[in-house]
Amino acid sequence: MKKVWITTLLMLALLSLFAQPTIPRVYVQKLVLEDGTNPFITWYKDQTSPEYLFRAWIWERPDEILSTETHTYHHLAITQVGDGKKVPFMVVSRVNLGNFPSQWHAGETLHLELTHKETGQKVEWDVYIPEGTATIMLLDTPQIIPPYKEVKSEKIIPKTDNSSDKPKENNSSCSNCPHCH
Repeated sequence: MKKVWITTLLMLALLSLFAQPTIPRVYVQKLVLEDGTNPFITWYKDQTSPEYLFRAWIWERPDEILSTETHTYHHLAITQVGDGKKVPFMVVSRVNLGNFPSQWHAGETLHLELTHKETGQKVEWDVYIPEGTATIMLLDTPQIIPPYKEVKSEKIIPKTDNSSDKPKENNSSCSNCPHCH
């Protein structure tokens, strides 16, 4: 009986060596609206915000995509943290790099894509994966996310004097802004 236990323990030890999952590492970044305020999100315990679609992948392996549509809250999420007293409330994006099918490596680039479902507005950004295994915490460098304020475009107004038949052009510096189109 003793030999059976020893053999079983040895087999379990060997199997665990071959089933080594990827090394966990968490990325967390504060999210704000363009005016610096917290975005509105519906907060549910252990669920991501339903107002946003959040996707993440490592640039070097673009086919390995984590998404809030297909993965759990423990893989990636948009969520509110803080207690409002000791730690102020804030909205953060969170990705556990250990949940990608392949092992992440220092020097790779984590690519993030966040879509506000109601407006369809989207923002994408990249995060360099530094050496080590500590949490990548970017609370002092917030990412600006949608919904963006609507930019009122100038109307083309024809000149009233007869010096030219051409209408005035829209010279707004934001005419090619990706947030406006």
